[in-house]
Amino acid sequence: YPDPAFGTGAVKITPAHDFNDFMVGKRHSLPMINILDDFARINDNAPPEYRGLDRFAARKKVVEEFEALGLLRGIEKTRHMVPHGDRSGAVVEPYLTDQWYVNAEELAKPAIKAIEDGDSVFVPKAWEKTYFEWMRNIQPWCISRQLWWGHRIPAWFGPGGKIFVAETEEEARAQAREHYGRDEDLRQDEDVLDTWFSSALWPFSTLGWPEKTDDLARFYPTHTLITGFDIIFFWVARMMMQGLHFMGEVPFKRIFINALVRDAEGKKMSKSKGNVMDPLELVDDYGADALRFTLTAMSGQARDIKLSTQRIEGYRNFGTKLWNATRFCQMNGCARAEGFDPAKVKNPLNRWIVGETTRTAQAI
Repeated sequence: YPDPAFGTGAVKITPAHDFNDFMVGKRHSLPMINILDDFARINDNAPPEYRGLDRFAARKKVVEEFEALGLLRGIEKTRHMVPHGDRSGAVVEPYLTDQWYVNAEELAKPAIKAIEDGDSVFVPKAWEKTYFEWMRNIQPWCISRQLWWGHRIPAWFGPGGKIFVAETEEEARAQAREHYGRDEDLRQDEDVLDTWFSSALWPFSTLGWPEKTDDLARFYPTHTLITGFDIIFFWVARMMMQGLHFMGEVPFKRIFINALVRDAEGKKMSKSKGNVMDPLELVDDYGADALRFTLTAMSGQARDIKLSTQRIEGYRNFGTKLWNATRFCQMNGCARAEGFDPAKVKNPLNRWIVGETTRTAQAI
């Protein structure tokens, strides 16, 4: 598995703390030994002198012990690909835990077929390729999260580690009573569902489902979903899978993919980066018309917009020119004549303007 040309030739395999090692461990049936606690401190699976130490302190202690034993030949600097938290900046340690999974491969089959058969279509059509690429290579979906908010996992643990999954606690207790022959204390799983799992239920859960309400009959499926390409897999695909599984038909007939509004350098806006442009502040500074015109002028199907205050300022100045030109006409007697009816114009150019205006209005 390792590259023979790299390093000393000695290979350490830690299946509980590395994605690649985890796969090697599975192939060779290696024990999965977790040596960290929830706070990245060394747990009781390590020698006593390391227990309770922070991971970084423990690493230094290992080197010190090699040095004391006269076994340290040297230290070389190596560049590693280490994941960091996008908000905290802290080093993320892979950590073996029990999680809940969904067989996404099975859920994806009808969702793939629905797009192939045209039950739902992407606009622009090119985004189908992105959808298929994700869905045809889908992995088991981890749906449990260790957060303080969200839909609670509907699973209860009884004595002996027995798990009871039910819609309500009363149903879980009934299952436990049947299993143990008596009432036992149950503990509900503290994890919550992945946000995207909950969001995937949106097209029908908001309409009264699982009851067969009038709203559900009227509004499901809907016609057009408008969203960005960055959540085709996170949201669109998951809504397709859940909608087909629970409702038996696609949640929407058309998926219209919008461009993303990025910052001036083309980076995605996010609160953690601090590059968000507040539209209300832009309206205060440049006016609503200037902002609307800028977004409209720069938009194109699925073409990202690099938004900058300079652009908005430029289009505000352009709007001012139009406003001044209009005021000039009004001041010089170019106002609309009394009793003017656009439908009765005779001049070919004027007739063309009226026709194009009507055609545009109808198309919109």
